[in-house]
Amino acid sequence: MDFQKSKIYLDKLQREFNRMNKDPENIVRLDIDILASYVRELYDAILSEPAASAPAHKPEPAPARAHTPAPVVEVVKETPPPPPPPPVVVIEPVAPPVVQEIPVPPPPPPPPTPVAEEKPAPVKIAPPVAGGLEALFEEKQAKELSEKLAESAIADLKKAIALNDRLLYTSELFAGDGKAFESALNAINDLSHFDQARDFLIQHYVVHYTWTDKKRVDTAKAFIKLVRRRFK
Repeated sequence: MDFQKSKIYLDKLQREFNRMNKDPENIVRLDIDILASYVRELYDAILSEPAASAPAHKPEPAPARAHTPAPVVEVVKETPPPPPPPPVVVIEPVAPPVVQEIPVPPPPPPPPTPVAEEKPAPVKIAPPVAGGLEALFEEKQAKELSEKLAESAIADLKKAIALNDRLLYTSELFAGDGKAFESALNAINDLSHFDQARDFLIQHYVVHYTWTDKKRVDTAKAFIKLVRRRFK
């Protein structure tokens, strides 16, 4: 065995094998033939004798030996690792768009209903007085001159009634209510004729303050007589 040659071919085999192992996908037929030739050379070096000093006599030629075919070295290609699985793509659900509701403005309030101005109720003309009321509004004909002068026309009741009479009429005919007495005088001054004044007094004061009572009849007649003079 020739150790020196064996080492040389072993190194070549190792280098060639390492080169082919780095890129197994691109190994061609030529690479395989080169590697096979290195194997044959190694095989021959193993079987050969080491080189010695020249002998004194020529050695006899060695008988020819049959050619032994080089062993076929099966190159096993490494199976490449499987490709990594594709990355899992997680699709997040898309939230629906937020629809902002625009509030509908409330309808405008209806226009205020015009309030009709309250008109003073017309003075209702009462039917002819009866019973005790007739005596209050009975008109006697003046016979003497003094009586005729006492029945002269009055332009303003408020100015024609003296202070003492005011106190008397307020106390007996209006239950001491001075405002009611003044209101009655103002209303009578604005009327047109005595019939309206009579109906006004009956509706608001005669019955309410019981002017037909015996204690008030004379005072009521005197006040009504002044009212009659307002419309002479």
